[in-house]
Amino acid sequence: MNPYILAILLFGLGLGTTITFASSHWLLAWMGLEMNTLAIIPLMAQHHHPRAVEATTKYFLTQAAAA
Repeated sequence: MNPYILAILLFGLGLGTTITFASSHWLLAWMGLEMNTLAIIPLMAQHHHPRAVEATTKYFLTQAAAA
């Protein structure tokens, strides 16, 4: 994975966590959790192993159904 993309994903993961912890409203907490989800999905599929891709797909579908 490109180091710039990896840095952006890790920054988004950190920012989402910070927003979730610092939120005083449920909408901000939800936004932070969604940012974490969008950042972690490409990181889960980073290793091109069939189980990693399967886990990523299942995680995405479960999260999409819950949202």
